[in-house]
Amino acid sequence: MSFLVQALGFTLFPFLRAPAQFVFVVALMGLFSSSFIPIFAALATETSTQYGRAIGEFWTAASLGYASATLIGGVLFQFFDPIYLYVLGALYGYSGILVVSFLTKQGLTVVKSIIRPEGYWVLLKQRNVLILCGVSILALVSSSSFNSFFTIYLVDSLSGSRLMVGLAATATTAFGAIAFRIVGPLNDRIGRKPVFLLGAVGYAIYFATIYFVTNTILVTVLWTLPIYPLIQASAAALVSDYTSIADRGKGLGILESAISLGGGLGPLIGGVIADATQLQSVILFALAAALGSAALSQLFLKERIQRQKIA
Repeated sequence: MSFLVQALGFTLFPFLRAPAQFVFVVALMGLFSSSFIPIFAALATETSTQYGRAIGEFWTAASLGYASATLIGGVLFQFFDPIYLYVLGALYGYSGILVVSFLTKQGLTVVKSIIRPEGYWVLLKQRNVLILCGVSILALVSSSSFNSFFTIYLVDSLSGSRLMVGLAATATTAFGAIAFRIVGPLNDRIGRKPVFLLGAVGYAIYFATIYFVTNTILVTVLWTLPIYPLIQASAAALVSDYTSIADRGKGLGILESAISLGGGLGPLIGGVIADATQLQSVILFALAAALGSAALSQLFLKERIQRQKIA
């Protein structure tokens, strides 16, 4: 269903005219595309007790896919009509349907757990889950409030090119793939909370730096730094610790919902601030939110299991 909606959405794009139509279709595509993330993350942790490594390997593979798509998309957007981007997106969607159809019995099978599932309401009442979701929302509000406007900032404010934006997006996802490969085992070795805290502090340093730096190349390089994998991988490993295999999918789904909420609120808040003042004020807001998530995670975030010594 996720791939089908993606394919249909891109197929409709050439026929859309009003901005509201694009917003509606993109929102619908996002609703379905986000649904597969908890499924694959739960599959990754099903046969391994090293949740950090398993989650890291899953996101490494996903990031490589994102990197290839953004590279091709950036080139097409710079030199050709946007219709070619729509065709490419539709081809990815229809190809995904074929791939999943062939993998359904072999690669996407979950063994039925003998552990009795607790359900969503019980998970939502757990203090650890609520705190993790709260600090994750704040961290994503911080990162998305400005990063969603990075293209506008780089092209309009710093006079960068659209091709540079595409190359930066590719580098971001490529570096993210490398970072996930490293961060995954790091979660198992030193603990989930220190890695999450490192990501929150990293965002604070990042926003503080770009507020004072206006060099186009330097700002682009800073944007490509893989900070988000620190938060994404550690949060997924934490919620895996908090839940049994019977509730792993629901727990990861709740976390992804919180992350999506933060990723949705961030651009909304950033847009209001940018319209009322200027984009530099959005950077200051993102910095404050990052510092808040770092402080709250240090005070309230708890680890369920002892750190594992990985050779």
